[in-house]
Amino acid sequence: MKAIKNEVEVANIRKAELKDSIAHVKFVKWVKENYDKSCITEMSAMDKLEELREEQGNYIGPSFDSISAYGEHGAIIHYSSTPETDVQLKAGNLYLTDTGAGYYEGSTDITRTYALGEVTQEMKQHFTLVAIANLRLADVRFAEGTIGKELDSVARKPLNDCGLNYNHGTGHGVGYLLNIHEGPSGFSLHAKGDMEPFHENMITTDEPGVYIEGSHGIRLENELLCCVDELADEYNRLFFETITYIPFDLDAIDAGIMSDEDKQLLNNYHRLVYKKIAPHLDEEERVWLAKYTAAI
Repeated sequence: MKAIKNEVEVANIRKAELKDSIAHVKFVKWVKENYDKSCITEMSAMDKLEELREEQGNYIGPSFDSISAYGEHGAIIHYSSTPETDVQLKAGNLYLTDTGAGYYEGSTDITRTYALGEVTQEMKQHFTLVAIANLRLADVRFAEGTIGKELDSVARKPLNDCGLNYNHGTGHGVGYLLNIHEGPSGFSLHAKGDMEPFHENMITTDEPGVYIEGSHGIRLENELLCCVDELADEYNRLFFETITYIPFDLDAIDAGIMSDEDKQLLNNYHRLVYKKIAPHLDEEERVWLAKYTAAI
């Protein structure tokens, strides 16, 4: 029962997700506009993100150890930057952050990957496939009694079709405050023990990825709230609402490999991001966000 949030918990988690999304939007704008003007490293970038989170109020601290990984470090799924491995962010590769924030309203778990300068066509292809995987999973409708093993392949298929995969689960349950990895639900083909079916007000991450050793890593992670459509038939009764509001980096998207349906999913998500976040930004930040949520 703990994994099924009550209405007060859901309302508070929405507030926490909004706060952290605002901080992340400000963060990625800062990174993209400053990485080539000053020395920003994996570790100093996280200091900036923490500063932006604190500005949102009721901030407790990171909800788990942050992953801040540039270039080939992004291919190490559980990388942790240290003074010995800390590197400067530079043009020509991807920058991955997997971080969580604990607010008094609730905790978050968010992963984004950003293109710094011009990146290779292979990197753009991989990024776009991960974005497609994330969006398609978030768009599924399913029957009561469905478990994560039955939906995991929705995210993997766009990657599998191109000979790619990732060696981790597609998503895990998220607790109310600080308990980030929470059972008994999730998206995984290899979960140990019995998985609990999805229920209304469960929150689960959606985080497919691609990892190329020695080159780059990509992961895009949103949180999904399980909802019920009372008017739908029994086969389409449950659906997910995305409650993370941060753009997928259009600088890394290759629209040429996306179907019209996939483009629509991305455009719909970006409209939601702008609607949720723009009212909390200044004019310069709104202009920037409009560019990075523009329809493709």
